[in-house]
Amino acid sequence: MQEQKEEIYNYERELFHQKEQVHRQEIKALKKEIFISNLKAWIIGFILLVEVIFIGTLLKKSGLFLEESFSANKVAVVRYNKEVTEDFTTTVMEKMDAIKEDGSYKSVLFIMGSPGGSPTASEELSEYLKAYQKEMNITMYVDSIAASGGYYIASAVKPLIANKNAIVGSIGVIMPHYNLGELADKIGIEEDFMAAGKFKKPISYFSKIDKENKKYMTEHLLKPTYENFVQSVADNRGLTKEDILPFAEGKIFIANVPEIQGILVDEISSLYRVKAKIRKDLNATKVDFIAVNLEKESSFLPQVKVDLNLEALSNQIRLR
Repeated sequence: MQEQKEEIYNYERELFHQKEQVHRQEIKALKKEIFISNLKAWIIGFILLVEVIFIGTLLKKSGLFLEESFSANKVAVVRYNKEVTEDFTTTVMEKMDAIKEDGSYKSVLFIMGSPGGSPTASEELSEYLKAYQKEMNITMYVDSIAASGGYYIASAVKPLIANKNAIVGSIGVIMPHYNLGELADKIGIEEDFMAAGKFKKPISYFSKIDKENKKYMTEHLLKPTYENFVQSVADNRGLTKEDILPFAEGKIFIANVPEIQGILVDEISSLYRVKAKIRKDLNATKVDFIAVNLEKESSFLPQVKVDLNLEALSNQIRLR
């Protein structure tokens, strides 16, 4: 009887230990499952955070957002420090439209540092800046160079303030041409094209420009573009064409030389003093100068263009 009781006791104890072991394994498995679930949640949360930061960085880099500032006195700083092109000029105008629509900016500090470029883009931005000033004040400052198309643009805003060592002027038009004929003969390249119209293809990289085509290009492209350039600068500066012509022979000038004061330049200063004057005009000791990002992200989509032989010709003409 006693032995039977011990057997029952041992059996129950063994059963209890087995249940306890199973219970511990279940708890261990549950803890492991909870740990894995939490780990997955942390990983997913981390990935989402990285994606948000990455997307935010791309948006900021693309210039969609300006720098954050809660100041009551904000001034947008636009640095035009590239060659004048239609693409870059369009970007600048779009960003300046966004500044105006924002409503929290008091004025724009436009810092010019361009050696020139497209006549069309120069005219577009020049006219845009003249219209823009009617709604928001612009301070024009030349920090390094405002030559040719760069000066065309800078002349749209008065007063034109420049660093004393800045290069200004270079009012003229140029269309470079390279004759690769001898090289083409040596390596066996021959030009072949079809054109209807005597002056459809006045320029070839495989030969010199003959007198007839030089005259045609000068009379139909270079001179009219030059006349437009000179007249626009004169109008922008509130001067006559005759006032500008002595300084419109393609020459460059250091901004503080006496002969161009009041003609090409109104005031010699420095960026520090320009900002101090803006603070004074705003009657504020605390002014946030917010740099506008003008970088533009390139598209991932391929571009398709139709070549009519006119874009290349237009791109050769430069205000330099």
